[in-house]
Amino acid sequence: MIRQLAFVFLFVLAGAMPAASDPRAQLEQAVVQIEVTRKQYDFVQPWTRRVDQLQKVGVLVGPHEILTTADFMADLTLLRLQKGGRGKWFEGKLEWVDYHANLALVTTTNESFWKGLKAVKIVDVTPLSGAAQLGRWRNGTFDLKNLDINRMTVKRGKLTNIDLMFLEVDSEVTSSGWAEPIFKNGGLIGITSSKEEKTATIIPSSFIKQCLDHRKDWRGLGYFAFVWQGAENPASLEYLKLPGDPRGVIIIETPTNTVTELKRRDVILQIDGFDIDQKGDYKDPQYGNLNLESLSTRKHWAGDELKIKVWRENKMLDLKYKLPRAEYTNEVVPDYVFNEEPEYLLVGGFLFQPLTGPYLHSWGGDWMRRAPFRLSYLSRKKATPEMPTAVVLSSILPDKFNLGYQDARYLVVESMNGQKVRSLKDIVEARKHPNNGFHEIRFEKGESLSRVILEADQLDAATKRVMERYGISEPERIH
Repeated sequence: MIRQLAFVFLFVLAGAMPAASDPRAQLEQAVVQIEVTRKQYDFVQPWTRRVDQLQKVGVLVGPHEILTTADFMADLTLLRLQKGGRGKWFEGKLEWVDYHANLALVTTTNESFWKGLKAVKIVDVTPLSGAAQLGRWRNGTFDLKNLDINRMTVKRGKLTNIDLMFLEVDSEVTSSGWAEPIFKNGGLIGITSSKEEKTATIIPSSFIKQCLDHRKDWRGLGYFAFVWQGAENPASLEYLKLPGDPRGVIIIETPTNTVTELKRRDVILQIDGFDIDQKGDYKDPQYGNLNLESLSTRKHWAGDELKIKVWRENKMLDLKYKLPRAEYTNEVVPDYVFNEEPEYLLVGGFLFQPLTGPYLHSWGGDWMRRAPFRLSYLSRKKATPEMPTAVVLSSILPDKFNLGYQDARYLVVESMNGQKVRSLKDIVEARKHPNNGFHEIRFEKGESLSRVILEADQLDAATKRVMERYGISEPERIH
């Protein structure tokens, strides 16, 4: 009888044990919902805006620290957090973000939110094979889906123009790609960056941990500003007289706005102690063959110097390369503009805007093909002192003042009144200096319209009429 009572007691005790002993329950305690409310801008009519709201996923990685992606975390008006997939929402705040890395940390000062939650461990070395699990809350229930790890690869980041290391997994999970955490054996091996068809792109835990460990003295991500091509054609290396087995890559372009010891036709043989093959790959001790671009962010940051061995003019040279910081202003057309309202300048119905990535995205996902050729072409150019940015005449709001010009649009501005135009401020300054009572605006060579001539003394009156007609409160917004 005593044995039976003891057995019953142990059975009841086991059933009453905390859910935290269950691996699934442990993951539930780490995953939360994030609701983002932010300003959404119209780049066709830059004086207008609306409010956009969406939900994404976060995972606890430290005391009062929730990891998510930086995607859609700009221009915030409200950030809210929810645990357990249902119930009360808590006001949160953005604690740290880097858009190039596509990583963000959020938190809340409400202590009651953290009760019952527990951080998950970030795995140091991201696994390259086997099964993994995607965790998220759906309709108040914790959803844990199985995935198959595919490979580690190097490709362009979602919010940046530099190449980064990513983990790819085979996944048929629908409506994913919103920073869902990926687990293996209870540890965090990454968070989703995007999802296309049956492949999910994952920001790997090794990169996440590296960034979070250095966020307090954050210097930003570095990158290789030179352009290279593989040396798979043996004739190329024969022409450059490289001795020994074929190997390395050939530099075909070096940046004009960055000081570097590298030159065109240099054959890069080694970077940071790693041999480079003809395809531009190196042998990573943890992740196998990877593209050399990932070496710029492998345990390195902007400002670090890397040793590069090159073959140049029949000599082997050991050079140093200082990693420039990844900045959106490195391009003539910045890929992204965060936490700033769109700039514009309205002059007599002529609407001038900086040429930016968000402006080009108004043509949709296929903007590279659908946008005017000259505008999409400029998006591929590096910024130079002669052309750091570009200004475009995006449209003309009809008025008797601009009669005859009203169909002109999408033209790159070259100058106004003889002064080079590379920003809206240049137009503001040039307006102060009309030529014999007229303003002359010239456009880049090859445009359908070469120039326009405007009466200077009628300009302000025309601007006022256009603003009243179209309900525009301010004639300009310049940062």
